Amino acid sequence: MKKTITVIILSIATITLCTAFIIKNSNGKSGYTGSPSEATCANCHGGGTSAAKTISVTASPSFIQDKYLPDSAYTVSITVNATGFSEFGFGCEILNMFNLSIGNMQTAGPGVQFLNAGNGRKNATHTFPKIGTNTATFTFTWIAPSAGGSNAIFYVCGNAVNGNNAMSGDLPIPYSYTITEGVAPTPTNNVSFEKTENYSISKFYVAPNPTQDFTKISYFLNESKNIQIELVEISGKIIKEFVNEVQIAGPHNQLLDLTMVAPGIYFIKATANGQKITQKLISIN
Repeated sequence: MKKTITVIILSIATITLCTAFIIKNSNGKSGYTGSPSEATCANCHGGGTSAAKTISVTASPSFIQDKYLPDSAYTVSITVNATGFSEFGFGCEILNMFNLSIGNMQTAGPGVQFLNAGNGRKNATHTFPKIGTNTATFTFTWIAPSAGGSNAIFYVCGNAVNGNNAMSGDLPIPYSYTITEGVAPTPTNNVSFEKTENYSISKFYVAPNPTQDFTKISYFLNESKNIQIELVEISGKIIKEFVNEVQIAGPHNQLLDLTMVAPGIYFIKATANGQKITQKLISIN
């Protein structure tokens, strides 16, 4: 009889400890970003105060003048700040004017996961509360939509938690940030030419850039020529040859496979009839 009572008491204690662990280390949940028709973290958490609290959304490359370039890859950083707190979580949706997900979230950074909300919107959220002194940053890759994709609105709710194994004393911080579609750079942007007497290649352009996995190169051959297209490190070492063949005069497009290329800065080099063109390429694989 005593043995049975002891077992029951230990089971209750174990359940209590597990419940406390789950509350303290809650994983992120979808559908609480503060976007239209959704609640925020304040639906469950609250009661906390802070002398200073902010949310910021930044990107690399930057959203210059709050604009994105179509089909470009951005490393998005969401920073939650709240003085006096040391654990943080977040939820984020990126929506268009019709409140539908826009662009493509991919490559979650440390402590970040992607979830689908019940309304079909894609969410980036924390996996477990991230530790930081007054601040924590969460990152993921976002591929901007193609041209004509409309504005993109970042709906974010950050949550500063006090780790008291309950939802009291926490501080939800809602935020929204709108970026508009920008104009793609001209075809000669960041392009270096080695001139010959007659041009063989013109209208040379690489997009998206920065990129992940694949990018596309477009160019115009003024006459039928053998063209060579290579991926080159900053040191000058050739990493990969994409094209080495005779092509007819006219416009051309080539899809470049970068799935096995490490993150970093490279150059796409095109050579035809002694003319060389290079354009910087940033891989964020």
